Amino acid sequence: MDDILCRRLIHALKNHRWASIDAERAATGAAGLYQDGDMDWRVWRSQATGDPSFFRVARQESAVSVFDSLVEGRARDVANALNEVERHGSDATGIPLIGN
Repeated sequence: MDDILCRRLIHALKNHRWASIDAERAATGAAGLYQDGDMDWRVWRSQATGDPSFFRVARQESAVSVFDSLVEGRARDVANALNEVERHGSDATGIPLIGN
C-alpha cells in the first residue's frame, strides 16, 4: 500500500467516525499486509482454535488479515473503507489524485 492509499484509508475511516489516532493505527497496520486484488474486502470470523471471538478483514477467508478486531463493527468499517478507496479513489475521501 503506497502512502496515497494509506492517507485515503485514514480519511475514509475518519469519515466512519474513527478518531484520528485509531484510523492512523489501523491504516498503518493494514499497509504492511495490503495486497492488490480483484475481490472485495470482507469480514470473517476468526477460525483460530480456542479464540473464534475476533473478526478479520481479508479478501478471502483463508487469506492473511489486514485488520483484526474483537468488535465486528470496527472490522466492517475497515473492510468498507478499503472497498470505498479501491473503487472510488479520490471520490471516497476527497483527497485528490496526484497530478489532478
